[in-house]
Amino acid sequence: MFRTIVVGSCLVLSPAWAIAQQPAADPAPSPGAADAPVSEEEAAAAQAAEIEKAKAAFEASLERRTGKVTMASAHVTLNVPDGFYFLDRSDARDVLVDGWGNPPDSQADGMLFPADTSPIDENAWGVVLTFDETGYISDEDASKIDYDVLIEDMRDGQTEENKARVKASYPPITIIGWAAKPRYDAAAHKLYWAKELQFGDEPVHTLNYDMRVLGRKGVLSLNFVAAIEQLPEIESASPRVLAIPEFDDGFRYQDFNAATDEKADFGIAGLIAGGAAGGLLLAKKTGLIGIALLFLKKAWFLVVMGLAGAGAFLRKLFGGKAYKAEVSTQEAEEKKALSTDFFDKPASGASSGEPPPSV
Repeated sequence: MFRTIVVGSCLVLSPAWAIAQQPAADPAPSPGAADAPVSEEEAAAAQAAEIEKAKAAFEASLERRTGKVTMASAHVTLNVPDGFYFLDRSDARDVLVDGWGNPPDSQADGMLFPADTSPIDENAWGVVLTFDETGYISDEDASKIDYDVLIEDMRDGQTEENKARVKASYPPITIIGWAAKPRYDAAAHKLYWAKELQFGDEPVHTLNYDMRVLGRKGVLSLNFVAAIEQLPEIESASPRVLAIPEFDDGFRYQDFNAATDEKADFGIAGLIAGGAAGGLLLAKKTGLIGIALLFLKKAWFLVVMGLAGAGAFLRKLFGGKAYKAEVSTQEAEEKKALSTDFFDKPASGASSGEPPPSV
């Protein structure tokens, strides 16, 4: 199985470095060179070398951070242990959009990865961190949600959202079902669940394993992106990941002041159905107004290399301002297309049922 993605078609490079790395013009062919035979093995080896060169350039552009990391705008502190590393908002954007082929989006505040992997490794999984200033979210409905009914409502909403995705030339998303039903830890005010998804006709399904940390002013989302067969690995790593973020004093869930603080008009059901990076779904019956994210890993890298050729791909990668301007214009158009029709879509809320299992 191959799931490595497009690597960095518009990396952020310093002008001097980009100029220094600008490939020289192809030399004029020597007499008879055009007729020189090139074996399939030689062509494959040359392309593999160019792919590795592009991967190395992409990896070198990322700044891995460990230890205490402050997310000031979210009033969250990350304590990143040696077993993981954090990428800031800019690097996360490069991974999600340039590396993994997701629609352009500025909501992600960073990403976490296991220390022994690169984002562009075939079997890499990552965690997207996003803070949503929703206001205080009441957890009073947590023990009353029927999660089987809820996921059916989510499927109905996804059908409408897929029309906008297809219009913007992105694959539709099919919600296969729960990979793990939602579980809420009322003492820690932390929630997590997992969905099995299919992007387009891809035979390899995607795992969206979601965590939420509730705070006084909003919610921190931790959205895992991995293949469905990695669920046991994610389940094993999830306690360590969930221990990394903590809201700062004064912004914790228990610091809520009903007399002064804003309260969200949706609860746990709305959060799972589509709030704060839960999925491309508007759960209006729970009062949710907002758009959220689902992330994709797709094997685009070899496709691009095969269509454009290795040399052409690297010229794009290091091609300077002209290509970057072209990409920026295209991304702006794609983002505009994705934002069109995503709002004012009806979706059902959840009904009551049995309480979720304890964490």
